[in-house]
Amino acid sequence: MKWAVAAALLLAALPVRAQTPDPAGSPPEPPSTAAPDLSGAADLVVASPGGVLPALGNEARRYGRDTIGLITAPLSWDRSDREKAAAFAVVLGSLFLADKSINEQGIESRSPTTNSVSSATEPFGSTGGFAVAASLIAAGLVFHSPGTRDTGRDALEAAVIAGLFDAAVKKISGRERPVNSNGETVFEPGSSNVSFASGHTTVAFAVASVIAARSPGWIIPGLAYTAAALVGFDRINSQAHFASDVFAGAVLGTVTGRWLVHRHEAEEGGRSATIDLLPSAHGLSARIRF
Repeated sequence: MKWAVAAALLLAALPVRAQTPDPAGSPPEPPSTAAPDLSGAADLVVASPGGVLPALGNEARRYGRDTIGLITAPLSWDRSDREKAAAFAVVLGSLFLADKSINEQGIESRSPTTNSVSSATEPFGSTGGFAVAASLIAAGLVFHSPGTRDTGRDALEAAVIAGLFDAAVKKISGRERPVNSNGETVFEPGSSNVSFASGHTTVAFAVASVIAARSPGWIIPGLAYTAAALVGFDRINSQAHFASDVFAGAVLGTVTGRWLVHRHEAEEGGRSATIDLLPSAHGLSARIRF
């Protein structure tokens, strides 16, 4: 997973520097007429490796601001938000009571077919999810599609931030996995038990919710959420998590992903940046428009 996150961060924070004339004294290439005419636009070329760390630093600060914003978001909840939180608590509590029964049904239903499905789809809750985000960033840059690039960038950030929240919840709750507790609910706060909430499900729904929120129609959102739901099924099938763990992870990932998309879309309405890759006399160049 570390390599996937690192690669995606490098793509999201493409290091650049101001373009200068070539040694022959010829002026820089003129801006592409296909790009929007926005004030503050500048043609930029890929910088030396020394520019990577500052770029990653900018991404880290963005993650930090968004994390703080997400943590403090409940302070501005309205009545509808509080009602949704209450409904979540009721469903989660009900699942806690039904966890043992659902776990037993999962054991009875387990088969070579369900195991095959799990093997094929479970990676989307770990390295596969990060790889999807990285691929979207790369595709957006290569094909000059800011929307695709921003989808991948938001998906990566949602997976990272939601994953950090999930790790904190795991440590606080200390719930034993069903395979270790014989299906019983056992919480040992502060222990090394990591059942609640499901990290794979959290990451899968974080990525899926961003893709769904930034995609028109219903086909792509439907496919994204179906893939994420299969990851949750996988975790129950393998007795790695209870149903309540999966539900909590799905909500955590979805809330994080959708909140980030709405926040960034609001920011883009006032000040945004788009990146286009273009050929130049120096090789590959990138135009960033602010």
